[in-house]
Amino acid sequence: MQLAEFRVQNYKIIEDTGWVPVQNLTAFVGKNESGKSAIFRALSKLNPSDGEGYDGLKEFPRQRYAAEITRTDWPVASGRFHLTPDEQRDISAISELCSEVRSVEVTRHYTGSYSITYHPDVGVDHVTPPDLIYAIESAIEHIRNLIAPEGKGEELGRIKEGLLAFLEEQKSGIPVDGHVHKRQIADLINAIKSRANEPWQHDILDPVTEPMYRLVRQMETYEGLMAANRYIIEHLPKFVYFDQYNVIESAIHIPTFIATLKSHPDTPGLRATHCLFRHVNLDLDQLDRLGSHKNAVDDNPIIRRQVDERSILLSTASNLMTKKFEDWWGQRKIRFRYDIDGDYFRVWVSDDLDPSEIELEQRSAGLQYFFSFYLVFLVESGDAYQDSILLLDEPGLQLHPTAQQQATRFFERISHQNQIFYSTHSPFMIDLDHLDRVRTVYEGEDGTTKVSTSEWPADRDSLFPLEAALATRIAEKILSGGKQLVVEDIQDLWLLQAMNYALRSRGKTGLSPEIKITPAGGAANLFPLALMMTAHKKPVAVLISGSNIPSAVIDKLPSLHIREGNGLLLYSSFVNRQGAGIEDLFSPELYHRCVKDIYPDLPLGQVSEKSPAERNEERGIAMQIADLVERRQGEHFERWRVAELLSDRICESPQNLDDETIERFSRLFHEINRLV
Repeated sequence: MQLAEFRVQNYKIIEDTGWVPVQNLTAFVGKNESGKSAIFRALSKLNPSDGEGYDGLKEFPRQRYAAEITRTDWPVASGRFHLTPDEQRDISAISELCSEVRSVEVTRHYTGSYSITYHPDVGVDHVTPPDLIYAIESAIEHIRNLIAPEGKGEELGRIKEGLLAFLEEQKSGIPVDGHVHKRQIADLINAIKSRANEPWQHDILDPVTEPMYRLVRQMETYEGLMAANRYIIEHLPKFVYFDQYNVIESAIHIPTFIATLKSHPDTPGLRATHCLFRHVNLDLDQLDRLGSHKNAVDDNPIIRRQVDERSILLSTASNLMTKKFEDWWGQRKIRFRYDIDGDYFRVWVSDDLDPSEIELEQRSAGLQYFFSFYLVFLVESGDAYQDSILLLDEPGLQLHPTAQQQATRFFERISHQNQIFYSTHSPFMIDLDHLDRVRTVYEGEDGTTKVSTSEWPADRDSLFPLEAALATRIAEKILSGGKQLVVEDIQDLWLLQAMNYALRSRGKTGLSPEIKITPAGGAANLFPLALMMTAHKKPVAVLISGSNIPSAVIDKLPSLHIREGNGLLLYSSFVNRQGAGIEDLFSPELYHRCVKDIYPDLPLGQVSEKSPAERNEERGIAMQIADLVERRQGEHFERWRVAELLSDRICESPQNLDDETIERFSRLFHEINRLV
């Protein structure tokens, strides 16, 4: 079966998630306490690998418990499953009603009972005492209206009298709230048929039994449907739930493990270790005796046979794990060897590059992690790959971000055999190439858990991991690029691109085509981004205005291997203004015209109109205009609107640019090309 949608209701902080569509691999993203774990645990108990049922005292919504828990058998988890062709064929053979069924909806309730709905819908009513009473009354009415053949009136009268008395007696003995059994109806049919000895009597009495036969056929159809229900429940995929990812140690002291298992079975880490022993087919009684066998020097044939059997079990389990884990791991060919040395159970690992056996705990954290949870999956799912769904609650939190990204690729690979759902709030566990697989879990206005299916929630905390994942993707693209010029913001990008076009259209040298301009999103991000680029050994130059960079930061740049003339460019180097920005490289008349078009009521006479060569003010022209807009109009200066208009006019009429502006940008581009 393939799970297509699920729904969780009446569980902890969940009122109703609604139907949540899922794929082979689906990620549930949300902040802590949003309800991700509750969704997974409720869903896992639809058919749990660990056998745990629902506990209404601990899991029913607390605020509703006193008033509602006993009112009905509340539904908890539901799943809509697509049937495989083999399963469709099987249930069709079990119940004729299911010949067209292609999917089923299964719901489990707090009592552990199941309800099943078929699609297309099928159904047959259960035979109840009123149904049987009605059939008897129909038979009685039919008997009263019987007409005897010529000369058989007296004989038929005696038959009718006996049957009517018998049926009235049977009808009066049926409890209204009891159960009807097929044997009970069969006895009625036989009692009626036993009154017929001659052919004419059979011809008359056979129609009397037809209402009873209809009930028998209804019961047989109902029983077939119930058998189909049992088949569906028996073939539900196992849900294997992981919420603790304890790594198995390479050496396990068997007596200590047994004592802990008996005295504190809920001890963290015990589950995976217990699965390790179950995987080699050793029960606790066997384990308790292993220490006395030592190296099997005893000549006792019973002990010798036990040790030989143990060795075979260990070898078989080792080979099995090696083969199956190789299909999952997909990297090096890993070989496991299980061994018992006195009181210790040991796990040794080797691979195709290094045949030397190394303790499991000396291997990478990623290998230990995957081996441990894979072992639990393998044992608890009964090695039935096609019948298991993995629910991984916050997997890989202890792994490095690069290992978390590897984990998602690992999940992608094994999801072709088993559906995998995992919850996370780590941006490194989100695959932006498949956002259709992401479901956000968030807290609704009523305080209950919600799951997004068709649109993103407005809750920024829930979306933050997605935003961080996007930022990581963008950073990777930037850092993996070639020659780059890092600027403060998007306005610098627009104006540099416009002037590059203008210079080329006038036959002058512009920026090298190999250079990519990258806005850093503000001065605060500019230097960290540039430093990361230099760490990646990428050619990079940084172009900044002096107004936004504290002098203490500029003083530290040489120690970071960024200094003016060696990766660092200041706009002030091309105009006589320490706080110059890119706008100061243009003539003030051109920039003022663009400002006036955006802010027609602004008195630009209060802003210096000296040429760039004549200016020596600390602050650039854009900063001066920003102060004027805030002071005179009480609003924030939208620098981007002016930059957008200026870049459009440059591209529309590059021939109208003055020679000084062309000369300054020519020098700037020449210096950028030289540095990068």
